[in-house]
Amino acid sequence: MSDHDWLTLHRVKFKDEIDGRGNPMPGPKEADIWRFAPESPIGDDGLRTSVSDVWGGFALYPDKSSAQQVFDSPAEHLPFLGDTVEAWHALVIPFAHRGGVQWRAQVEYDSAIRPSPKDPKGPLVVLTSAGYDNPGPEDSDRIKRFMKGIDDVLEYYGTLPGNIRRAVFTGSPVDGREGATLTLWHDDKSMITGAYRPGGHKAQLEVHEAEPLFDRSSFSRGRVIASSGTWAGGDPIAEWRGDLPV
Repeated sequence: MSDHDWLTLHRVKFKDEIDGRGNPMPGPKEADIWRFAPESPIGDDGLRTSVSDVWGGFALYPDKSSAQQVFDSPAEHLPFLGDTVEAWHALVIPFAHRGGVQWRAQVEYDSAIRPSPKDPKGPLVVLTSAGYDNPGPEDSDRIKRFMKGIDDVLEYYGTLPGNIRRAVFTGSPVDGREGATLTLWHDDKSMITGAYRPGGHKAQLEVHEAEPLFDRSSFSRGRVIASSGTWAGGDPIAEWRGDLPV
């Protein structure tokens, strides 16, 4: 076991839409955590439909060799890849993690991921999550407002030159555990400016501070070490290097 965890990221487009409600997909046997869920729109009821042809998420491993095996041969570890028309995979070193999240059986605080003590630098990926403690009907309105806010923030990120890709994968309807919002950035300054300076994300933070939209949250940051395949027609990391037009 190494002194920090490793991640693989996965984003795929299936041939057809798949209903994710109560329908988790198998992940790598080597993974300690496997979070994979649909990127679905908000339905007429104000909640995500959990039906989509685009799914994504991540797997967490205690050592590099396990993560490397999955990254090098994803089809051997992800049986659903045979039903996809597009797939993107990345090998990632996490270097920061903080907050509360239920990615395992229980909620963990500041400990779900063991980050690297050193920042290896490179393309930046950010995972964020949010969760609720025993949500009931009284929480419905704030959950709907939060979901709408996520879409507004991702749309805002899409206008920023420093943001490469963005998506939210909602895990709770799939298996009762939290999913994640995933964003890729050209550099740390672009992320800090986009997330914490005046704009769409800071406005949502201010809404939450005035009237909490969720009970807990987490953020994790990592560096993409390698990538393969395509996301929306291109390799985001090749774009980061300047090998392809953004």
